[in-house]
Amino acid sequence: MKPIVVRVIRELPDRYTYDGWLWLDAYELSRKGEAVARRELFVMRDGVRVQGRRAATVGVG
Repeated sequence: MKPIVVRVIRELPDRYTYDGWLWLDAYELSRKGEAVARRELFVMRDGVRVQGRRAATVGVG
C-alpha cells in the first residue's frame, strides 16, 4: 500500500470507532502540495505521521 500525504481538516469524533482508531476529514495533496481530492480516512492513531506544519499566511489590505 502506498502512503499518501493529506492536510487534515478535522477529526470526526461522532463516528463509532475501535479503541486507538479515528475518522479524519482531509484533503489528499499532490507533490506540489495542492489539494487534489477530499477524503474521509479511518486510521490508527499511532499510524498517523505529522510531516510539518506550515502557518497560513493571510494578506491584510
